[in-house]
Amino acid sequence: MLIKALGLPPGLGLAALWMCTPTVATLIMLLVVTREGYTKEGWKSLGLHRLGLNVWWIAFGVTLLITVAASAIVWATPLASFRVPEMGIVGTLVDFLIEVVLITLTVVLFEEIGMRGYLLPKLLSLGRTRALTLSGLVWATWHMPFILLTPLFPVGNKLISLPLFYGTIVAASFIFGYLRIYTGSVWPASIAHSVHNAAWGVLGAFTATSSPVIVNLYLAGDFGILILVGAMIVAIWLAHYLRSGLDQAQPGRATP
Repeated sequence: MLIKALGLPPGLGLAALWMCTPTVATLIMLLVVTREGYTKEGWKSLGLHRLGLNVWWIAFGVTLLITVAASAIVWATPLASFRVPEMGIVGTLVDFLIEVVLITLTVVLFEEIGMRGYLLPKLLSLGRTRALTLSGLVWATWHMPFILLTPLFPVGNKLISLPLFYGTIVAASFIFGYLRIYTGSVWPASIAHSVHNAAWGVLGAFTATSSPVIVNLYLAGDFGILILVGAMIVAIWLAHYLRSGLDQAQPGRATP
């Protein structure tokens, strides 16, 4: 009924409502279950009060590099080639930047508040690696209604796509999680998440191929194998690059 009242297509309406659920769950935990939301420290624990500016270049540039590198690799194969989109290079890039800003402040933020803002810090008592892995598995499983109940998330052959999807999501959870832990802020994770979501679609517009399922889904798509490998490499690099800060940082606080 709510979807009809808002005038949203069924698939899009379900997706829009589902994207809000991590934040809704967080509010229930803060205000009803733990009642931490009645204190300043409870709200600060979400990491919304810090910007984490010192790692924005990683959140934006390094995350974007994963998709750019994946696209460049497929452009170098017989499967695909570079093309200029109908909107032109400048117009497409402007659209990309606008999309990043919009989804960073809306739907992606709703995800990150729940997954990296609230859940990840609560799991850190298990150890950082376990916490990052478990939060990634929860995050991947949370996407299943998109995949199974709507046409908005095409995955092709599920026997191929679902393992790639889970692997990519867990690898990304390490990248976003390291940024969250290091800065005590949820904003770098939200930016990195938004850049990835916007980039693979935009880079697809630069790709001409006669094998769209293989190229735009299994190789360089949202959770393609090249994206998975790139995310794993960046996660390993990030763990090394931020090592000293990760060892000192506490959930919800900035690195000394």
